Amino acid sequence: MDSAHLVLEERDANGNFSKAFYDNALDAEKHLALPGDRRSSNPDPLHDLGRAPSRIVEVSANDKSVYQYLSIGGRRPSSSRVLRVLQFLISVFLPTGYPDSVTSDYVDYQIFDSIQAFASTIAALIGNRAVLTAVGVGDKNATSTSAMFITGLQETLGRLATISFAWKYGSTLEQECKKFRFVADLVYNAGVICDVCAPYFGVSRSTKIFFLCCSGVLKAVCGVMANGSRAALTQHFTDSERGSISDVSAKDASQETVISLMGMLVGAIIVPYVNTDIQIWTTLLLLITVHLTTNYWAVTSVVMDTLNRQRVNIVFAYLMDQTSPLMLESDLLDHQSVLPSRILSPKEVVKQERVLERDGLLRWGSGNTILGHASIGSFSEVYRILPSGMTVNELLHLFGDGKAGYVLWFEHGRVNGRKGSFVTVRGALIDVNHADDEDYANSDAAYYGVNPESKEAAETDTRELRAWVHALYLAKSIRALHHGSGDVTSLTAARDHVRRTLKIVDGLFDSSGLVADALRLRGWDLSRGRTMVVSGSVPRISVRGHVTSGER
Repeated sequence: MDSAHLVLEERDANGNFSKAFYDNALDAEKHLALPGDRRSSNPDPLHDLGRAPSRIVEVSANDKSVYQYLSIGGRRPSSSRVLRVLQFLISVFLPTGYPDSVTSDYVDYQIFDSIQAFASTIAALIGNRAVLTAVGVGDKNATSTSAMFITGLQETLGRLATISFAWKYGSTLEQECKKFRFVADLVYNAGVICDVCAPYFGVSRSTKIFFLCCSGVLKAVCGVMANGSRAALTQHFTDSERGSISDVSAKDASQETVISLMGMLVGAIIVPYVNTDIQIWTTLLLLITVHLTTNYWAVTSVVMDTLNRQRVNIVFAYLMDQTSPLMLESDLLDHQSVLPSRILSPKEVVKQERVLERDGLLRWGSGNTILGHASIGSFSEVYRILPSGMTVNELLHLFGDGKAGYVLWFEHGRVNGRKGSFVTVRGALIDVNHADDEDYANSDAAYYGVNPESKEAAETDTRELRAWVHALYLAKSIRALHHGSGDVTSLTAARDHVRRTLKIVDGLFDSSGLVADALRLRGWDLSRGRTMVVSGSVPRISVRGHVTSGER
């Protein structure tokens, strides 16, 4: 029986047809002469279904001769040239393997990001012209030494600002990448405005230098925020299995280069006609409006699948609102099937996120109810607010002798004279040695009794997440009691608040892992290093010595 004739087809990384290989010319002719009804029922890039290749190459098994067929079935679709151009542009400016190599929100972000970059480039030309005027270009009394001094001072202050900002806020850029990406452009536009203001103070040299130096500092800070947040967004956009972070980053640079060139070309045409004060400020404010608006749309289109502080507030406030306290504390195992429906997905959370949310705020969901403020850092902050009758040993004992992986305490009072309780929660992460195995203590295993060698213990450490959820629920409990008749002032009552809300958190994150599994099922990434709740570097705090275990 004759064996089937097989065709070897070659495509590029984007899935576009490139070549086809045959054993002989006869097979190629037979393949190209397939009836039209078979071509329409079995779409093939070798056929004229709008995706015809530019050439088909057949390599002989004997002499390796090459045959080129420049037509398909005797004709070629008229749109093939346009399609080839589009395929070429996709391969040049979009990541290899697009769209499978990036997330679904990549295109929306890039469209808005390209528009804002275009407007920003033209605004920068107006600012650069103003800077040249300020340093003396066109002024016969100005000297090159004076211009060099101003530029040098501006660069020096800008580099110092870069170092200072990176030292202070570098570790928070990833978890709040959407906020910093937008704030970066706010700061940049402030720098451009300083540039445009500088020439108006030509008589006062010190004022002119002040504005130029402010511009240098603001643009330097913008650079740190933009680069740091862009790196985090690139990591988010890259598919973990099919994509390459370096390729996505490189293609993003290519897109930005082309947009900047187009912006400079259009700006070179427009800027010479923008000369009067009214024209300058009208054009500049219009460009800044377009810049900031499209940048805001860009960051709000990003659907992050990692939990930072704001997203934890939204997800777990909604879970609490949809779940009875009795179920959270004791009956969670009987509601496994309904639990995922009570946890918001990343696409649902992004609709409630605030781009300019204040750092560390305990807000109940996406509403306007601000419960207080929380931070997780040094134990000295916790110790500072401990009441006089509370010892460190009692605090550790309250949290399972420190095996919970964290400790926290609270204080409450009025804020700016407003009525209502504003709760301040301070927490610290704790390491506890267990049988000389520090890795065991650093996971949930030491607290919930999970096997330290299990997959769950190796991939998940929810200490940060549990600590923040506890702070949120504690603030909510105290706020509710403050508006009622409950006691929130005595040490005994404070212990009860902490213990009761800790029991709720334990019900959520116990060894069954129901909530963690439900979060993953809804699309959240809980792997180690991806839960970004703690802001900045956190000191490592260990419990040493023998501690008597007791009831939590």
